[in-house]
Amino acid sequence: MAEHHPLRTPDQDPSTAAYARLNAAAERRAKDCRSVAMPSLRHLRMRDYDVVYEPSDDTYLLIDAIGAELDAMQENCNIEEGGIKPSDVRTTLEIGCGTGTPTVYLAMRLRESTRQEGERPSIDANKDGVESSSMHYVTDINADAIRIAQSTAEENGIPASDFRAHQCDLASDLLDPLEGKVDVLIFNPPYVPTPDEEVGSSGIEASWAGGKDGRVVLDRALPQIARLLAYPRGAAYVVTVDDNYPEQIAKEMEERYGIEVVPWFRRRARNEFLTILKMTPTRAFSGE
Repeated sequence: MAEHHPLRTPDQDPSTAAYARLNAAAERRAKDCRSVAMPSLRHLRMRDYDVVYEPSDDTYLLIDAIGAELDAMQENCNIEEGGIKPSDVRTTLEIGCGTGTPTVYLAMRLRESTRQEGERPSIDANKDGVESSSMHYVTDINADAIRIAQSTAEENGIPASDFRAHQCDLASDLLDPLEGKVDVLIFNPPYVPTPDEEVGSSGIEASWAGGKDGRVVLDRALPQIARLLAYPRGAAYVVTVDDNYPEQIAKEMEERYGIEVVPWFRRRARNEFLTILKMTPTRAFSGE
């Protein structure tokens, strides 16, 4: 999540022609696919945005990417590979949910897909005995974000039984119960390079202060993402900027965890290049 910072410097350019081609393909995907309709945020007031991150260009690119993946299965959108198959999605998780907009959008699309396809979804009882075809988890360290995300789900017709909000650091409270079970993981981290001492508050500033290279929080989350993703069909969608050295992230995730990382959607937004990295496991998680 971003405030203001400059465009990339030469050392942030792709180190290989292959990665530059991946960036170019990600830009084409973002350009060719339709912009999706945002969930309703009519329930929020200006004072809410004093305590939680207001959806912006990074949010829009993120839900465009998720929408295009769903469209790839339903409408033959111009996506070369992959796509979220709605009937395969049982568990989703958004780390650092803010208003909850991306997860609520995904939940709405999954419910719509089930109705359109006339499918009878596989039904599992949650721990409260309420039946649901998929469960959507969100986390945030900010208590106001938890409250607001729950209200966003309610505003858009997502049953409380399908939407679980946890106030915690990253996904710390969910690592054990959700290990290897998350089909779609969403993360729009604090990616703006700042002094490290600005990282880690429990207020709205936690939504953008990323420390050195904007990577302090993201680097802590990467092992959790690897642990949580379902194999073989799980996918994570993570927002980065070029300041974060996404090519380096891709190399590290492949070497440490067997997670394939590619730039999936990419777009210039004012003073920055935003990229949605798509992360998919090539093997079951086995630790560091």
